[in-house]
Amino acid sequence: MSCAIGCIKWLLFVFNFIFSLCGLALIIPAVIIYVNIKDVSTEMQENVIFPVIAIIIIGSIIFVIAFFGCCGAIRDSHCMIVTFAILLLSILVAQIAIAILAFIKLKGFDRQSFDHTYEEMFNDYWKEDKKQDRIFIDLVQTALSCCGIEGPDDFSTSRPGFNGSVPMSCCPIDPKNHQQFCSQPYSKGCSENVAAFFQLAGKLLGGIALGIAGVELIGIIFALCFANSIRNADRRAYRV
Repeated sequence: MSCAIGCIKWLLFVFNFIFSLCGLALIIPAVIIYVNIKDVSTEMQENVIFPVIAIIIIGSIIFVIAFFGCCGAIRDSHCMIVTFAILLLSILVAQIAIAILAFIKLKGFDRQSFDHTYEEMFNDYWKEDKKQDRIFIDLVQTALSCCGIEGPDDFSTSRPGFNGSVPMSCCPIDPKNHQQFCSQPYSKGCSENVAAFFQLAGKLLGGIALGIAGVELIGIIFALCFANSIRNADRRAYRV
């Protein structure tokens, strides 16, 4: 095997290693987002859930394909390398389609409907049979440093089922504070922050998918060049 073919072989192997990391880069943030909203997925809009689940699937497939690409490069297998390139091209097309779909859905994001859904969840905050909604609201308030829908006044007695108590998730985290309720809550509401977070998350995942698509295109080119080199080497060996 010539020096050029050897370089292509190791470049392909290194690419597949990087490619497997790219698959993890898709899976990890998508899984984190999905785990945080999976318990309330029936109440959240599908234009957030669908791209996240789709990218988890795509990332998993990418990771598996990268493994086969590494094996094909090590074994100098023309069949495995060509199969790897075809599978990678299929993933590339699907990934671009998913990213475009995510951007389109986020562009048509229905803010009014989203706010209505979040308010319905908030109204069930103190209900014992709606603990998942309470966990989600607490997570949002802690992570985004906000309180209520428009502000801490949303916990007042004017709202049915509320007794005016503000939960500790509305307060900055203080290990020394062992109070059950918050006395100095965040002044900003969560409605604006939650909508902005989901839109940003969708754009981030879509951007990562398009960025990785460029890396995949380079991998396809390397794979086809290496497969052609293997075939030419086999022909020369057969003639000899």
